[in-house]
Amino acid sequence: MLARAATIATLVSYALALGLSDQCTRALSGIATSPDAAACLSPSSLVSVFLGSSNTSVVDPINGWLTSLCSSPACSNDTLAAIVTNATTGCAMELSALGFNAAESGAKEQITVAVQTYYPTLRKVICLKDGDTNCVTQTLKNLESIIGPLSVDNVIQVVGKGFNFSAIPENMTCTNCIKEAYNVIKQDFPMLDDPETTQAIQGQCSADFTDGKTPAGISQSATTNTEVKQDSGSVAFTSSSLMSASALVVISGIFAALL
Repeated sequence: MLARAATIATLVSYALALGLSDQCTRALSGIATSPDAAACLSPSSLVSVFLGSSNTSVVDPINGWLTSLCSSPACSNDTLAAIVTNATTGCAMELSALGFNAAESGAKEQITVAVQTYYPTLRKVICLKDGDTNCVTQTLKNLESIIGPLSVDNVIQVVGKGFNFSAIPENMTCTNCIKEAYNVIKQDFPMLDDPETTQAIQGQCSADFTDGKTPAGISQSATTNTEVKQDSGSVAFTSSSLMSASALVVISGIFAALL
């Protein structure tokens, strides 16, 4: 019990050390605890990120989370709207520092529509597989061969030094996984495609990259089920919810740094 309490305290302290207010941390904890959000986002699967040191690669834990997320039902629009409401309300101060005013008329509604619009496509992209390997996992491992283990400490150092991600070689940016991700995005949002973009991509990866054909060995692992709305009742800020929220914070930071 004492060991578990110490671990939880460390994780929450880590989240706060990232600059999050207590109100924001509790808001994320509420999201992690919500039965509806937990059912479709599987935040508890990220807890294993903390089992190693800050010098340990997070790729395997992320792979475990993606496996769980892709086999879980998709979030409903109601759940996504509730997540946006909780995050924009509880983390208003953090969002304000990024130039987003949650109190501005229509701001929350705009971001809710954006999340509901792009979430299905993002879910399909992160659930692509090349053979038995998740495409995100494959891409992250390829990246590790250049910059070293994708640990929390290493990512912070690499981003701080201004690593030029555009310098990644073609054999890592023009993979079958990246091609199918491009196909998915282009199919769902054809308005994002334009001749200039297509020409640039073809110049980097060849004309075959934009032919719209799914490469051999690529498959979709996202279940087509949609979550069933649950009676969440009141939210309790338990140890497990705080752990899940802390994990969400760290993983979000890593992906934001890589993108």
